[in-house]
Amino acid sequence: MTNKQLLIVSISILVTTTIIVAVFGIVPLPNYEDLSSENNFDGKLIYFVELQSENIIPPAPDIMDSCIFFIDLSNDLMEEEKILCSSDFYDLSYDVNFYDAKIYEQNKILFSYWDYQTGNERKGLIVDIESGEISKDINNNTFTEDNRMNVYGEKLIDPWETSDYNYRVVGVYYVDRIKTVEVFNSRAPSSYYFESLHWSPDGNNIIAGDSENNLIIFSKNKSFSPLRIELRDKYQDEDRLELVQVLGWTN
Repeated sequence: MTNKQLLIVSISILVTTTIIVAVFGIVPLPNYEDLSSENNFDGKLIYFVELQSENIIPPAPDIMDSCIFFIDLSNDLMEEEKILCSSDFYDLSYDVNFYDAKIYEQNKILFSYWDYQTGNERKGLIVDIESGEISKDINNNTFTEDNRMNVYGEKLIDPWETSDYNYRVVGVYYVDRIKTVEVFNSRAPSSYYFESLHWSPDGNNIIAGDSENNLIIFSKNKSFSPLRIELRDKYQDEDRLELVQVLGWTN
């Protein structure tokens, strides 16, 4: 076989492989409608982000700060607003855990930290969502697990249990008293996932964070198509914002 024939064969194989990958190998992201003020939701969406540097030299990026933000759904602008960051706790402790932060009494956020000055005791800090004011919690009973139930006694299923990443399928499900109910199911890239599902205060909708830095609102009865809030990816034009988890939906 001549060099010219070898070149033609090689190009043919490359083109054929490219077509096969394009047709069969690439799974697009799920398609969502964008949330607008016309959708008429109330309450605040609370979520945890990390501020990351734009390092180009591995290991990258560096985590510069951890912050809690909220979006007021009743505000037509639906702007992202900061409640506080880990740097705001430095006068109290450098070891405040943002990963197990949770909404407490609807209008507060509970953080845990370890007080090494009093014998490695786990303590709590409560932050007012509206004012950002920090106060110490003296009730150790507040550190309880979220049962993931809504006001109807319906329980969300962890998305890691209902998604099959080998087959590139993601889903949102909940359990009522007798059966498992599908809210959403879609093909998706193997790198795409949902995390930290939470009910709306009225128990009719679900808020989720996804791996693309979006918040997604689902209707449990499929009364509307899933709605996306695309979070900004920069903070003060410097650090990159990375969604870590959703804390919940308050009223």
